[in-house]
Amino acid sequence: MSLDAPPLTPDAETARRWAVEELAKDEYRDGGTSWLERVLRWFSDLLEGLGDGVSGAAGPTGTVIAVAVGLALVALVLWLVVGPMRRNRRAAAEEGLFADERGAAALAEAARAAASSGDWESATLDLYRALVRDLAERDVIVLTPGLTAAEAAERAAAVLPALASRLRTDADAFDGIRYGHVPATEATYAHVLETMRACAGARPRLAAAEAP
Repeated sequence: MSLDAPPLTPDAETARRWAVEELAKDEYRDGGTSWLERVLRWFSDLLEGLGDGVSGAAGPTGTVIAVAVGLALVALVLWLVVGPMRRNRRAAAEEGLFADERGAAALAEAARAAASSGDWESATLDLYRALVRDLAERDVIVLTPGLTAAEAAERAAAVLPALASRLRTDADAFDGIRYGHVPATEATYAHVLETMRACAGARPRLAAAEAP
């Protein structure tokens, strides 16, 4: 057995630490004093109560039983909460680049409105969608179901090679912002805006655009 393997009968503190490490991830927080903090407080109090009550009456065997009960409760919480969250994240990824059928003009207008209110996340995401939709409306690239930001950038880069670096940077920013890895700022919005303007004035390589 590996020396790094977790103990088969963890004590109350180990069980509590496992729960904290899993549930303390950012995806389980909703800002401020979250439900996560309330769950962790409840679980900590429960373990302490079970440990004191059962172990006092039955010694080490009671402690093991208390920990087992606590772990079962943690497993139930994780199954009820983590499972749906991860399914929702997968579903969002499967939607691809577009979650609706707005055209380039409508997306660009939504992006401008979001930017005027300082919502750089919505502004950047919608503007990148507008950029890609505009390229499709001009028959520069072809949109397909489940198209990702990176795939759209590669298709555009094939016909607009001079803008390949900018397109890939914007695609990376889109994914980073969408999945919470990159902060949305006025700079990310401005970069996409400049790329969109450059694409509008660029002449695509038709041979690449027509290639399968």
